[in-house]
Amino acid sequence: MTAKRLARQLVKTIALRGVAFVVARPRLDEFLRRQLYRFPGLAGRARAAVARSRRADWQTLPVLLADEAELSESARQVLQDLRRALERTRTP
Repeated sequence: MTAKRLARQLVKTIALRGVAFVVARPRLDEFLRRQLYRFPGLAGRARAAVARSRRADWQTLPVLLADEAELSESARQVLQDLRRALERTRTP
């Protein structure tokens, strides 16, 4: 892993833990949101960053199935289509 990638991962982990800390404390969350929305440009950037991180996290979720044999033929086809679509988005 390169140093740049490691640094990004570290910053992302720290930021996510910080957000989790704030969200777990409703009064702090409410106070910080009020302060953030006093600066519309910063609030927009924060919303965009959250949306990007949610979108990126969704694309990296693994498909967990105990047994594909339990699925119907049409469900297996849908699963295969979804896996192919995910692979295409992951390939640069």
